[in-house]
Amino acid sequence: MKVTVSVGGTFHAFRLAEQLEARGMLHRLVTTHRPLRGERIPLDHIVANPWPEILMRGPRVLGLRWPAGDYLKAVTFDRWAARHVEGCDVWVGFGLFSLVAQRAARAAGARTILERGSTHVLTQYALIAEEYRRWKYPAPPVDQRLVERQLREYDDAEYISVPSRFAHQSFVDRGISAGRLLLLPYGADCRLFSPGTTPAARPFRIVTVGLSLRKGTPYLLEAAARLGMTGSRGRPDMEICLVGAVAPDVAHVLRVTPAAVRHLGALSHTNLAEVYRSASVFVLPSIEEGMALSMLEALASGLPVIVTPNTGATDIIEHGREGLIVPPGDSPALAQALLELYDDEPKRRAMGDAAAQTAMRWTWDAYGDRVAAAYAGLTAAGAPSVT
Repeated sequence: MKVTVSVGGTFHAFRLAEQLEARGMLHRLVTTHRPLRGERIPLDHIVANPWPEILMRGPRVLGLRWPAGDYLKAVTFDRWAARHVEGCDVWVGFGLFSLVAQRAARAAGARTILERGSTHVLTQYALIAEEYRRWKYPAPPVDQRLVERQLREYDDAEYISVPSRFAHQSFVDRGISAGRLLLLPYGADCRLFSPGTTPAARPFRIVTVGLSLRKGTPYLLEAAARLGMTGSRGRPDMEICLVGAVAPDVAHVLRVTPAAVRHLGALSHTNLAEVYRSASVFVLPSIEEGMALSMLEALASGLPVIVTPNTGATDIIEHGREGLIVPPGDSPALAQALLELYDDEPKRRAMGDAAAQTAMRWTWDAYGDRVAAAYAGLTAAGAPSVT
């Protein structure tokens, strides 16, 4: 079986291509990038065109407003990628970049799969729009061309691959037949992300990755304020480490929060692994995700996690075993979960041990096994009914 992966960017496509290559299945990786993290993909299997990426990012780097950049990148890449669909049995294209190319691949005789890393686009936008209203932040304008493009991709797709039951249900709720959906959860690099020496019980260090309304950052800050994590008062032996760039929609919340936090900024994967090893607990109170890779990496690092079901967590962990699952948008529940692990050090350590054990079942190699089995099943099956 020969598989072509087509992506306008990176996402998890390079991990997918690497796993296919390891199994002798990769025909071609069509992308805007060369390998970034040393993925084991022969260069002669990569067809790269950086111009769609430059078209989007170039004006922004120069400080120019460029609202059409995302749309032009998607259209430009898609039309170019459609010229590289020949010779494969299975063609896998990433959502937003695949409207023309998936049609061309099907016409060339390939089985076609659309990769969607998040919930259905209408569900995603609805959840995030509600957060804008809740936090009184002006919602940025939505380019309806991008929305319509993705909806047309869904309609045309032979199959749609999603990483979690949360994302899967969002498509079913929007009228997509379950028979056209593939459920393929991601993995983590358990060589890089691994448990270190068990950190001291204090300070109780909380780490979160990704700072935005979508990631639920304000709820963590509210929970911290409830626990008295304000400067030297309350619980001075608790601290929050924020990892990642600050999204504009949450900057105003960070400016007024009374919670004492340390902002570490964007980190390399190597440095992030070190931060995880020094932490007590990982928190991700997301409103919308497909499958949070940071959660998988934290588990692999032996960290108990406090997450919402909207991270894809219920596919991976059991509440009370590897961590705690709290409702999205519920600061009191999040504060209670943090207090539970702060007060009960043996429970926290037991959850961390369970997290590391569970992560070994969710490596990128295990992801590759799931993908290979699913693709093999598709090539043996008849085409689904597209409704």
